[in-house]
Amino acid sequence: MTITDEAIAVPKVAFTTLGCPKNEVDTDLMRTALEDAGYYTCEYDSEQPGETDPDIAAIVVNTCSFIQEATEASIEAIFDALNTGDGMSDDTKLPVIVAGCIVNRYADELADEMSEVTALIKVGDTEALLRALSSCVPAPASAPIARAQKQARSFEYLRIADGCNRKCTFCTIPSIRGAYTSRQPDDILAQAENFVTAGTYELIVIAQDIGRYGSDLDTDANLVSLIEQLAEIPKLKRLRLMYLQPEGLTDELLQTMAQNSKVVPYLEIPVQHIAPRVLKAMGRNPKDVQSFETQLTKARELMPELAVRTTLIAGFPGETQEEFDQLCTFVDRMQFDYVGVFPYSPEEGTRAAQLPDQLDIDARLGRAQQLRDVADSIGWQLAADRIGQSAEVLVEGFDEHEQALIARAAFQAPDIDGIVRVELPENMDKESVIDEFFAPGKPNKCLQVEFTDVILYDMDAAIISSGEDVR
Repeated sequence: MTITDEAIAVPKVAFTTLGCPKNEVDTDLMRTALEDAGYYTCEYDSEQPGETDPDIAAIVVNTCSFIQEATEASIEAIFDALNTGDGMSDDTKLPVIVAGCIVNRYADELADEMSEVTALIKVGDTEALLRALSSCVPAPASAPIARAQKQARSFEYLRIADGCNRKCTFCTIPSIRGAYTSRQPDDILAQAENFVTAGTYELIVIAQDIGRYGSDLDTDANLVSLIEQLAEIPKLKRLRLMYLQPEGLTDELLQTMAQNSKVVPYLEIPVQHIAPRVLKAMGRNPKDVQSFETQLTKARELMPELAVRTTLIAGFPGETQEEFDQLCTFVDRMQFDYVGVFPYSPEEGTRAAQLPDQLDIDARLGRAQQLRDVADSIGWQLAADRIGQSAEVLVEGFDEHEQALIARAAFQAPDIDGIVRVELPENMDKESVIDEFFAPGKPNKCLQVEFTDVILYDMDAAIISSGEDVR
């Protein structure tokens, strides 16, 4: 027997999530574990703490601590949660549980400096989370709670592995998430089929390095074979690959992508730098980046509509002006659609933080902004070049102020690559939009549009025709 979350009055455990999509997956796993134990879970609106749902009985903050900026944002979110219900007595304030990356890095410091926190839970330790909750919020339900789904999410992240075996000198991920561990193919496929059966349109394959998938399994499983199996799911419409390291861009993978229409022509590959000496200091192989240029040329020949995102670090210790200029020239030469630019952040416990010739913060920020300007001048022009073209977009929301549908094309990953604003037909108002696209039980829906304008990376579009419903 399963109880729906609307059938009874059940105290709610609210979650707020910071950081990357991998953290979103962790949050979903935690929520599922709590629901199986009889708790009702929901999302916590940290932007409106004063309007907190009175039924919320505890808050879980799933943190990010990849770089200092993320750590600071996590600490701020923890304090926001602790301040929920200001004015209450100490014994009636909501329990706040801190989970995730910041606990793996700074558990002792948090315990010393945030005694108000109810519990500290490391990445993936759902049993500890359940124990902590049972001590402050006993589950009132005698059976699992089924999370109410008004409409299937348009996309879901499909994590195929966790952890990392790379030795990048600037990175904290291996110390936070441990060794690279692939999931079994059958487990991944079962989850993917459940998502698609529920109505999800797009699956986004993620890991710290999807190209290494299967290398630790005692089977023949690898990324290409997994993609081929995922693409056989009958009702899957879109499959996106993210977090592929440069050496993973193989001929076999490119051929598989080009030959399968369900795999969107999109690649997210963190290059980090181009100068050989800097790459070596980063603990990365310069040959991988050199071969990446060749492979990307092949990829664009095989998939003319390919969109490419990368990430780069500016101001790494010892980076000379000449090496930084090489990086800017590289970005100009490669014509990336999207670039994530990060000023180097000296992270506690990393080898890079101990390197000589550390650049001061102003130099790092200045170079990052200069690189950002180079990347944006290219990305904005590539976006503008799409004006007049047509494409299928997936409807994901409604902007009441702009009176426009919010959608996303195949060349846009969620949250990071911009959106498509679709002008409403004259005969459609807010009520008809909700009925057509967002009413309970409605499937996700696509539209065929023509791009009419662009603002930075966001596209404006007009409807050409309605696409098919996605079930």
